[in-house]
Amino acid sequence: MDPLTFDYEDMHLRVDRGVFELFGLSTPDNTYRVPLRWLGVLVHYKKPDRPGKLFFGVVRDPNAALYGTDQAAFQCYTSPAFRVPPGDEPLFRTYFTEVAALADRRVA
Repeated sequence: MDPLTFDYEDMHLRVDRGVFELFGLSTPDNTYRVPLRWLGVLVHYKKPDRPGKLFFGVVRDPNAALYGTDQAAFQCYTSPAFRVPPGDEPLFRTYFTEVAALADRRVA
């Protein structure tokens, strides 16, 4: 099976053989790698009309939602300098719904 990829602005996301990888294309030190079993992703909006912050991390419980994870479900997380406007959130939801299916997990 070919890797499942998604590109958004300066970010390249990739899932291959049970591993999620994030690459910041303009900053090579902005990378993240985690097994799908433990991946948690959240776009957190403080204000509905403002861009949200994209969080990637490790969840405490592998049965937690892969995308839309509650911040309390994270064991640890990182928030690269990626902002997501509310209108672009469905793009992430679509991609991570496919990723969740590969990992036999759900989205919130």
